[in-house]
Amino acid sequence: MKPLICDFLPVPELLKAKSVLCIQPHPDDMEIGAGASIARLTRLGANITCVTVTDGSAGTYDPSANMDDLVTTRRKETEKSADILGVNELLWLDFADGGNLPLDIVRTEITSLIRKLKPQAVLVCDPWLPYEAHSDHTRTGLATAEASLLAGMPNFCPADLQEGIMPHTVDMIAFYYTAYPNTFIDVSATWELKMAAIDCHLSQFSGEKRERLKAYLTSRAREQAEKQGYDLAEALKALTIDHLHIFEEAWQC
Repeated sequence: MKPLICDFLPVPELLKAKSVLCIQPHPDDMEIGAGASIARLTRLGANITCVTVTDGSAGTYDPSANMDDLVTTRRKETEKSADILGVNELLWLDFADGGNLPLDIVRTEITSLIRKLKPQAVLVCDPWLPYEAHSDHTRTGLATAEASLLAGMPNFCPADLQEGIMPHTVDMIAFYYTAYPNTFIDVSATWELKMAAIDCHLSQFSGEKRERLKAYLTSRAREQAEKQGYDLAEALKALTIDHLHIFEEAWQC
């Protein structure tokens, strides 16, 4: 049975958004989590800004790898993949990679970005994903969710007002890497762009590992699409900002 809250707060339609702020913890998360949806949005005329929270410096199993070189490499990989997906702008917060993100500081920075860029929709990893062990993901998701909820309130992060950065309320937030999807985007026409974007991240995935990841994502996309009548789908959790506070049924929407 449909939760009662859905009658009062319908699930928003992500594909109607004309400006989207995509937040990713590390280089490559937007591609893996929502790359084909981002490409679909750009084809529909949406302006996409992608913000990478960490510098990606911990993303290696090679003890001889140079950290500065890895940061530079991962930035170049992200630039290539973003170009494939049609992302309009890339921004970097450059926090250290590796599980020590200061939640309150990240939240403040994302609040300021929301107010400056004034997106209709925010896209981020779901911090409530069961078994997610990487705190860069959970903290990025939590910081972004709270920033999205409160960015319209002038007394939250009031220093922005002193700099002339005015409050802004976003229409919706959509979570990728989610266990509770309610939105299935038909990405049949943009799936190969997602695959090509993932291929840009050579520093993260060996040939065998990359092909295994792509095969899993494709199988999952077919499974998600089956009930929708599509060939391939990306599954997201789309909510209004009002869903993010006090409604115990929101996870079921």
